[in-house]
Amino acid sequence: QGKATDTPLAIDKAVRDAKKNMITVPLKNGTIAHDVEAKYSSSRVMIMNAPGKGILAGSSVRTVLEFAGIKEVSSKIFSRSKNKVNNAKAAIKALSKLPRK
Repeated sequence: QGKATDTPLAIDKAVRDAKKNMITVPLKNGTIAHDVEAKYSSSRVMIMNAPGKGILAGSSVRTVLEFAGIKEVSSKIFSRSKNKVNNAKAAIKALSKLPRK
């Protein structure tokens, strides 16, 4: 998220921040190696391996998983909060916990 008084400046700021905070997600045949869970603020997300099922996720977690290139995974949001930004950040934090090759 980039905040500025002018829209193009906010977009540039968001892109710069995104490039600085990119992560690499290790995949095995389009899915993750094992289940991971993470908490960000009041949002808790669990991402589970689900071969042959496609992406079973809702809200902003689905968007994060699609952008990561994951094809077969299931997720569950355990937060009482419906804040989509915090749910997405929790999903990114969970994916960053996966071991690197």
